[in-house]
Amino acid sequence: MAERYDVIVIGAGIAGLTAGIYLKRSALKSLLLEKSAPGGRLLNIHAIDNYPSEPLIAGPDLAAKILGHATELGVAIDYGNVQSVVKQADHFLVVSDMASYETSAVIVATGTTTKTFGVPGEKEFNGRGVSYCATCDGHFFKGKDVMVVGYKDRAVEEAIYLSSLVRHLYFVLPQPLETTEVHEATLKSLDNVELLPGATLKSIAGDKLVTSAQVQRADGSQKDYAIAGIFPLAGEKSSSDFLAGLNPKNRNGFLNADNDLMTSVPGVFACGDILDKKLRQLVNAAGEGALAATSAISYVHSLSKGLPH
Repeated sequence: MAERYDVIVIGAGIAGLTAGIYLKRSALKSLLLEKSAPGGRLLNIHAIDNYPSEPLIAGPDLAAKILGHATELGVAIDYGNVQSVVKQADHFLVVSDMASYETSAVIVATGTTTKTFGVPGEKEFNGRGVSYCATCDGHFFKGKDVMVVGYKDRAVEEAIYLSSLVRHLYFVLPQPLETTEVHEATLKSLDNVELLPGATLKSIAGDKLVTSAQVQRADGSQKDYAIAGIFPLAGEKSSSDFLAGLNPKNRNGFLNADNDLMTSVPGVFACGDILDKKLRQLVNAAGEGALAATSAISYVHSLSKGLPH
């Protein structure tokens, strides 16, 4: 029989962990569900310089501090990849690949996952020269030539980090940069970074490992670049497929929510990067985690009192 909770938080990134901390401070029985390691996107950020009280901190270190806070409070965390959330009478059934749970309310904090370009060789060489995390894999390419493909802030951050390790970095820019002025200035000041504006990635080739990438340059010509590794950072997509049975209002998979962060499905709340919003930063993800938790607490209390919601 599935264990019953008042609130289940799906996802243990900064938004989910913050929600867990606020829920623990209430009298409700709550649980965090995480499919891999607590910390979410934090685990892939090599340096953070805009989080209050932390002038410069590595993402994994900040994740460890927040997780330590949650653990010290006794926040319960279980592991499993959530497959579905189903409405059943007065509760929801949350089904993961490991177990099933019943809960009165759900907070979705699953964030985003990395998109792929889908070019020939990308899938075949994943883990063999194709990587989506410079912090995780950058050390494999120390002193070698690599390529980053993308144009958004995360791609710029990854390129800046890689530049301190590699010999030469080709930065393929399918579109104009979308980053902060500071990051753009830093990127353009790096002697071992070569920008290829208006270029597109066509294919990735190699033997057992990546050896080259074919790029179509802005003038229409194509060139093969000899590289040992490539970081194709096409952007992010939402992680909300498991909610298909509830069909919450969304835009391209990113959830719509009201001022209390309740979605169009009563009892289902959302926080962090899974939300349809303009700003995706750590600081507002944490704030949304707090608001979603307090809103869920009020919702559960209203159920016990038979109040409308």
